[in-house]
Amino acid sequence: MKQNTDRSTCLVVACAYFVSGIVWILYADTIFAVVLARPELAEKLSSPSQWFFIALSTGMLYWLLRYWNTAVAESQESLRKVNRSLRSFSECTKAMTRTDDELQLMQGICRICVEVGGHRMAWIASGENNAEKDLRSLTYWGAKGCFLETLKASWEDNEIGQGPAGTSIRTGQITVFQNLKTDPRYRPWRDAAEKCEYGSCIALPLIDDQEVYGSLVIFDQKPDAFDTEESKLLEELADDLTYGIRSLRLKAKSKREVEERLMLATVMDQTSDGVITFDSLSRIQYVNPSFESLCGVPAQEAIGLSIHDFECSKRNRKFYQAILNVFESKKIGGGHFINKNRDGTEYDIDARISPVFGDNGKVVRYVATIRDVTQEVGLQRQLRQAQKMEALATLSGGIAHDFNNILAIIITNAEMILEDMDDDDLSKNSIELVLKAGLRGKTLVKQFLTISRQDEQPVKPVKIKAVVDECLNLLRSTLPSTIEINKEIRKGLGLIAADATQIHQVIMNLCTNAADAMREQGGIINVSMKDRLIKEHELTNYPGLSSGAYVELVVADTGHGMSREVLDRIFDPFFTTKGHGRGTGLGLSIAHGIIKNHGGYIDVTSTENVGTTFSVLLPQIDGQLSIQNDSSEQNSVKGQGQILFVDDEEDYVAGMKIALERLGYEVTGLTDSRKTLETFRSDPMRYDLLITDQTMPQMTGVMLAKEVLKIRPELPVILCSGSSPETDGAVNEGNAQAAGIRKVLMKPVERQELHQQIQELLK
Repeated sequence: MKQNTDRSTCLVVACAYFVSGIVWILYADTIFAVVLARPELAEKLSSPSQWFFIALSTGMLYWLLRYWNTAVAESQESLRKVNRSLRSFSECTKAMTRTDDELQLMQGICRICVEVGGHRMAWIASGENNAEKDLRSLTYWGAKGCFLETLKASWEDNEIGQGPAGTSIRTGQITVFQNLKTDPRYRPWRDAAEKCEYGSCIALPLIDDQEVYGSLVIFDQKPDAFDTEESKLLEELADDLTYGIRSLRLKAKSKREVEERLMLATVMDQTSDGVITFDSLSRIQYVNPSFESLCGVPAQEAIGLSIHDFECSKRNRKFYQAILNVFESKKIGGGHFINKNRDGTEYDIDARISPVFGDNGKVVRYVATIRDVTQEVGLQRQLRQAQKMEALATLSGGIAHDFNNILAIIITNAEMILEDMDDDDLSKNSIELVLKAGLRGKTLVKQFLTISRQDEQPVKPVKIKAVVDECLNLLRSTLPSTIEINKEIRKGLGLIAADATQIHQVIMNLCTNAADAMREQGGIINVSMKDRLIKEHELTNYPGLSSGAYVELVVADTGHGMSREVLDRIFDPFFTTKGHGRGTGLGLSIAHGIIKNHGGYIDVTSTENVGTTFSVLLPQIDGQLSIQNDSSEQNSVKGQGQILFVDDEEDYVAGMKIALERLGYEVTGLTDSRKTLETFRSDPMRYDLLITDQTMPQMTGVMLAKEVLKIRPELPVILCSGSSPETDGAVNEGNAQAAGIRKVLMKPVERQELHQQIQELLK
C-alpha cells in the first residue's frame, strides 16, 4: 500500500511539471512581449525541440523521484533493522547481566527474538543422547509454543531429523528454511506450521568447546524473512546466547568449586586427621588444628617456616625423612611412625605425604595427612597380649594336669613319711625339703594358672582401700629416702568382689616395679583411687569390660620409662628388664592374669625419661564384708565312713588310700573307672562317698558320677582333677554341680583340705 502511494506521488509531481512546461512554451513569448513592450516577440512559434525537452525532462524527473523515494525507503528499512538489532543486542546484554539461571536466560533470548525482533515464535532445542537422539524443548516464547508439545523430531539423519533444529545440531551449521510450505524437508511438520501461520524459519546451533548442545530456532510469519543480513544478525544473537550460557556455566562451576573449597577447608579444620601443606620450596603453608594438637606446635609458629627448620621435624626424624623422600621422588609416600609431642609424649601415626601437580605437570605443593592411631595400636597390643595369654592357657592347662598328678603323689607321700618319722631321724630334713619342693611346685602351677586365668579363686567383698594402705605401709619401710610416695584416695569407695591376697599381690608388684624404675635417680610414686563409671560409648577403649561402676587404681612413677619395644612385651611371662637374680619376669604376667580373672582391666602407658603409669579397673559390687569361720575344729575330727576312690594314676591311688585311712576312713582304691562302676553296682549301699579323677580312659569322672548317681542319687561325689576349667569344661563348678557332683577340688589337694571337704559332705 505504501509503495502504491509513493508511486502516485511521483506521478503527480511529474504531471505538474509537464503542465507547467506546456504553459511556459505557449505563453512565455506573449508574457515577455507585454513586459518588454515588444509585440514582435509574441509572434514567434514554439519549436519541436522545446516540446521534446519538456517530455524528456518530465520522464527524468519522474524516474529521479522514484529512485529517491526507493532509496529513502530502503534506508529507512535498513535503519529499522539496525535499530531492531541494537535493541535486540541491548536486551540480550540486559538478560545476561540480570539473570543467574541458564533456563531463564534462554527464555529471555526467545522473548527478545519475538517481542523485539518481530518474529512469530522462538524456541531452544536440546539434542538428547539417547538411542533415538530425540529433540527436547528447553523453553520457548510466542504463538503459545505452537505444536512443540506434540513435536516428534530428532537430530538423527532420518526423515524426522531433517528439520531445522535437527539439521543444525547434527551439522553444526546455520540452517534456513525460506518457505515452509514448499520446502520438502519440512513435510512432516507442514500442516502444523500452516495452522500456526509459520512461513519461514532459521535454526542457529549453540556451540560450546566445539560441541553442539542445542539450537535456537526462530519462526517468522512471512516467507523469505531471513536474508543474509538478517541471518548474520541472528547468528550474532545466538553467539551472545552461547557466550551467556557459557558464562553462567563457568560461574556455576566456579561457585561450586568455591563451595567445595570452603567445605574442604571446613572439613580440614574440623577433621581429626592432621593436615599440613608445603609449597614447592618446602615452606609450610597451612596447618590444621588437629595437626597443631598432635605435634604441639601452634599454626602461627609453623606457617612460613621451612620444613627443615620445623620443630616437629627435628623431634621426629623418621617422619621428616619420609617427607624428604617424597620431595626427592615426587611420588606418594608415607607409613607408620612413632612421633613425640612438644611435652615428650609419644603417639602413633599413620602418615601419607603426596605431591600436588599443576596444569604444567610441575609440583605446586605437598600435602601430608596424619592420623593418630595410638588407641588402635594400644588395642592391637592388648589383642596380641590376649592371644599370647590364650596360647599360654592352652599350654599351661595341658601341663598342669600331669604336674598336679605328680606333685600330688610327692606331697601326699612326703606328708605321711614325715608323720611316721621320729623327730631325731636323720632323714627328716631331707623329706621336709622334698615336701617343701613339692609345695613350691604346687605354687608355681597355681601361678601359671593365674597368668592364664584358669585358676578360679574364691572371692568375697573387699575394701580395696584397706589393701592399698597395707601395701603402702609395707613398701615405705623398704624404700630409700630418695623415693616419695603420694597417696590420693577418694572417700566412700565401693566394694569389689576379690581375693584380697591376689589384689595385695598386684598392688605390691606395681609399686615395687615403680620403685625399681626410680632406685638410682629417685622420684615420686603417685597412687590414686576413685570411683569410675564406664559408659556404653567408652567400651571400645576397654575390651572385655561391661558398662557399669568400677574402682580405678592408678600407680604412676617418674622413673626412666620404657621404650615401645619393652612396652609391647611388658606382660609376657618371664620377660624382664632387671638384671640377673633381680626378677623372674612373672610379676606383671601374674598381675595381668589376676585382674582379668576378676573381670577387670589393666593398661600401661610409658614415655622414656618421663615415667610410667599403670591403670587398673575393678568392678564394684553391692555387698557386705563377711568373716570366714575357723575350720581348725573340723580338721581335728577323726574321719569315719567308707570311701570309693578312683584315679588312673596308680601311685596317686596308693598314696591317697594310705593317707585317708590314717585319717580314719575306710578306702576302696581303684584305677579303672569302668571297674569302679561295676564295684559300686555290686554293693551300692556300702559306700558313703565317691572321690573320682576327671581325665581317665574309657570313662571320665563326670560320666562315672552320672552313672553312680542314677543308682544312688543322694551319694556325695567329689571331683578331684589336675585339669583346669578352661581346658576341660567338665571341671567347671557350675557344670559339675549340674551333673550332681557336690564339690570340685584341684590337684594337688593337701590331706587336711581334703579331710575338711569330706567332713562337710558327710555331716
